[in-house]
Amino acid sequence: MRIRLQPSFSIEGPDGAEPIDRPLRLLAEVDRHGNLRIACERLGISYRSGWDMVGALEKRMGGPVLEMTRGRGSSLTELGSRLVWALKLVHARFDPLLDSMAAEIDAQVQLALARGQSYLKIFASHGYAIATLNAYLQREQASVELSYRGSIEALNALARGSCDVAGFPVPVGELQAEVFAKIRPLLKDDYRMITVTSRRLGLMVRKGNPRQVWTIRDLARPDVRFVNRQQGSGTRMVLELLLERAQMSGADINGLENVELTHAAIAAYIASGKADAGLGVEAAARQFDLDFVPVLTERYFLVCAEATLADPRFAATLAYLQGPAFRASLLEHPGYDGTDAGGRRYAGRGVRARARIGALDNAARTKTPAGTYGSMFRSDRISEPKSESAGRMPGPMSRITGPVLPRHRPG
Repeated sequence: MRIRLQPSFSIEGPDGAEPIDRPLRLLAEVDRHGNLRIACERLGISYRSGWDMVGALEKRMGGPVLEMTRGRGSSLTELGSRLVWALKLVHARFDPLLDSMAAEIDAQVQLALARGQSYLKIFASHGYAIATLNAYLQREQASVELSYRGSIEALNALARGSCDVAGFPVPVGELQAEVFAKIRPLLKDDYRMITVTSRRLGLMVRKGNPRQVWTIRDLARPDVRFVNRQQGSGTRMVLELLLERAQMSGADINGLENVELTHAAIAAYIASGKADAGLGVEAAARQFDLDFVPVLTERYFLVCAEATLADPRFAATLAYLQGPAFRASLLEHPGYDGTDAGGRRYAGRGVRARARIGALDNAARTKTPAGTYGSMFRSDRISEPKSESAGRMPGPMSRITGPVLPRHRPG
């Protein structure tokens, strides 16, 4: 048994509130498949029930939400499209928060039902891979409480002893040393890092890139509206470092103060037309039918004290990360790669000295001869880079489908 919290939509009228969650889910399926009959099958309802549901919604809304064209299937009207966008936006913004609240409530309920049982606490920045892990832990009813926090907040909590495991991303390449320099005081010598995934980070832009946003410098143009991540997030830290390298100030960017808490919420904000660009992962751009200009690759890690690795409560998490089911699930998210998921290495020792940080930057660019990144934080075992291009995502990233815009302005 697990507590779950979900947002609910309803229409207030003279006769009270009428829930419209199911009609909105039906419209979302029509938007995805372009066919009402398929949408009904996906929800497990009859075609007639689907039509009745659409008709009732149109009556309550006072306008059509669906158009049927012979031989071309179904499409949403402007009203229907806005309702589906609202559904996506609400879930993008609130699902991580509600998941965290549900985990906290559930842990307290389970403690009341089974006194003496304790929960391993994971504080982690939100992302598609960590959300997949969280869903698995809930299905398995593991003795783990996973709550979403900003990267810096999670690491601070681990250092204070407020959680047992922290999750955060680190960029590959030139920015890696700078990120580790910022978080180095929070990494103790006995910490171990567990790889979760690699993912592509870049500029999410509106379909067709109408503002021609190709580089970080383009964000300074007055006609480009930006949407940002919150302070303390790993993505915000990367943006600030990119601005420093471009010798730009946040004051140069229109919309830097517009803040969302997740990559999906950033994408939903852009898809709504309220912004032209934001920094986020490729999977979020694809989810909301945006274009994507790649900037860099990140690796996402869990970090904990070495003793935590032997904690029985952590066993389900480690086993899932190392298994094929987790890697297969990441294939659903463009830009994600779980090839090295579950690999472990030291954290604190490998980033204390400047010389070791310099070695990290070189080792991060390619795999070791063994085909893993397992030695990248141990300067005594770092191998010389092979011939792969610096900063290039190796291996299964070639499986990514869908258009990716070039990093620079064409021509």
